Amino acid sequence: MPVNERDLCFFDTETTGFELDKELLEIGAVRVKANTFEKLSEVDIKIKPQHIENATPEALEVVGYNEAEWEKEGMDLREGLLKFLNFAQDTILVAHNLPFDWMHVQNALEKHGFQPTYFYKGLDTFSLSWLLLGDKAEFPKLSLKELANHFAVNMGTHHRAIDDARTTYRIFIELVKLHGQK
Repeated sequence: MPVNERDLCFFDTETTGFELDKELLEIGAVRVKANTFEKLSEVDIKIKPQHIENATPEALEVVGYNEAEWEKEGMDLREGLLKFLNFAQDTILVAHNLPFDWMHVQNALEKHGFQPTYFYKGLDTFSLSWLLLGDKAEFPKLSLKELANHFAVNMGTHHRAIDDARTTYRIFIELVKLHGQK
């Protein structure tokens, strides 16, 4: 399949910490049509942690982890990964700070013996923002929150994977528009 015919999958993960040995807690994803960027569907996957005792308290606080909510709505990691792989099949992954999310998903896939179903290259809205806005003083970090504020994008609940995936998608659209103006 030609790269320009692949749908885009905007995704975000939430984890029990920054390190790769930490667990995935959420994967949120928004699939959009190639070339038109029309939203097709979305998925919100909560994953029950197996070793919550190894989580960093700061990560759990940032994500708003609530044991009762995850117990009720969550699934095991294997099931969550399969759901994501099905959703992201044949897409190009897009994230804000792509390496963090990509590596956590890749690490979990490898532990379960799964192969990616998505394209082996991805897009990063941080990199795009750096190219288009990196010289502006009002963006000291080019964070998702800074960009959302700049483009008047409602973030929903920041650091919830589905809301951050939606925000990344909306920021991408704004960056595409901005690029067209240059």
